[in-house]
Amino acid sequence: MSESLASEPAIQQKGFLEKQFGRVKKFEVAGGTAEAVDIHPLSPKSEKPVLFAPGWGCTIKTYKTAIETLAQRGRRVVAFNHPRLGDNMSATQREIGQKYPPEQWRRALNILGVLEQIGIEKTDVIAHSDGAVNTVIAATIRPELFRNIVLFGPAGLMGEDTFIRLLAGFGRQKEVTETAVREAIIYFAKNPIRALKEGRDLADSQIHNMLYYLHNKGIGIVVISGGDDPAFPMEQMQKIVKDGMLDGFLSVRGAHGEIGAHPELYMKVADEMLTKLESKKTPAAL
Repeated sequence: MSESLASEPAIQQKGFLEKQFGRVKKFEVAGGTAEAVDIHPLSPKSEKPVLFAPGWGCTIKTYKTAIETLAQRGRRVVAFNHPRLGDNMSATQREIGQKYPPEQWRRALNILGVLEQIGIEKTDVIAHSDGAVNTVIAATIRPELFRNIVLFGPAGLMGEDTFIRLLAGFGRQKEVTETAVREAIIYFAKNPIRALKEGRDLADSQIHNMLYYLHNKGIGIVVISGGDDPAFPMEQMQKIVKDGMLDGFLSVRGAHGEIGAHPELYMKVADEMLTKLESKKTPAAL
């Protein structure tokens, strides 16, 4: 077979996925208007989609190559941008959310709103950084919507933390892409007050007790931690993580932003973890 013929399937898939990124959907959620994409692979290998929960200051563009990598591996991926302006929370939602950090609660409701309006009844999740906190909160509120969760460089497992320490950790990252930096600046500039409140609430968030609850509910949970992550050091997380909280804790080479800088490596690992979690489920649970 000629090289040109051999490359046709890859070219076809690339074009197929690219068109879908152009079909941005807008949904009214708790935080305002969310933008979302629903990327379907040419050859799906799971009947459940993967929700890609973004980190603080990150967008669909930040993770575009990572999302493509997952789709190329047969995963349907739903990705979205958290709204920067607006407030659609109901009085009931405000009351229920009083026990959570306010901005994390808002972002958790954004997740639930996107899932509901796309019509997803159960999903797997890959959550990065701050996305881990709001995903875990969303799953605690509506556990029936979630099957397996992979937390990459998760926030909320550091114990006592401060916003200053968090900023310093983010500032020491060396592998951040130009796209990630540009998107973070745009993200912050659209609503600096909300962005700062999100950062403050991120430092105040703790998810370990909720992980116990979700694990006991039968939701598969794996943490992937970079050994050189300055934002959420693996050694500190290992002090917090206990038996009965997770299905697995995987240490990988690299740092916090590798999920965007080298998605061909780290999305492969995340995909393999989802596959292993799926294999643990009984047919009835699927």
